Amino acid sequence: MIDINEEIKQYFSIKELVPPDVYKIHGEGAWRFIDADLLRVLLVIREEIGRPITINNWAFGGGMTQRGLRHNLSPLTTRSGRVYLSAHIFGKAVDFNVKGMTACEVREWIEDNADLLPASVRLERNLNGKPIPWVHLDVLTMGGEKVYLFDV
Repeated sequence: MIDINEEIKQYFSIKELVPPDVYKIHGEGAWRFIDADLLRVLLVIREEIGRPITINNWAFGGGMTQRGLRHNLSPLTTRSGRVYLSAHIFGKAVDFNVKGMTACEVREWIEDNADLLPASVRLERNLNGKPIPWVHLDVLTMGGEKVYLFDV
């Protein structure tokens, strides 16, 4: 059996999937916080699309830190002032961009290639009626659909 953590490391560093404070405490051990189904789906998308995917880029001089795992003290979890139960908290979600593709194109590709995915996924589509310019993908189940689109 293939170790998904070793396979995914061809394309992603754990630093792309967790915020800097989690990496500082747990280092490479932070892989354990990321859901295996999510990693399998990311691997298929990355290999089949054949283009770089950007999740967090804080370790490479960018400012994105909250697009993978979020924890109880992450800025996005505390600023709402209410209970925060996003798939990101459970290591089951990422927000990302694919080089050379719009988010709408990526969502369409995922829908068109759903049979390749090893798990069902949810995709955010619109925010306040407008297409979201990044891809939110999570592996929380919502019934029988392989790809479930939702608006926020």
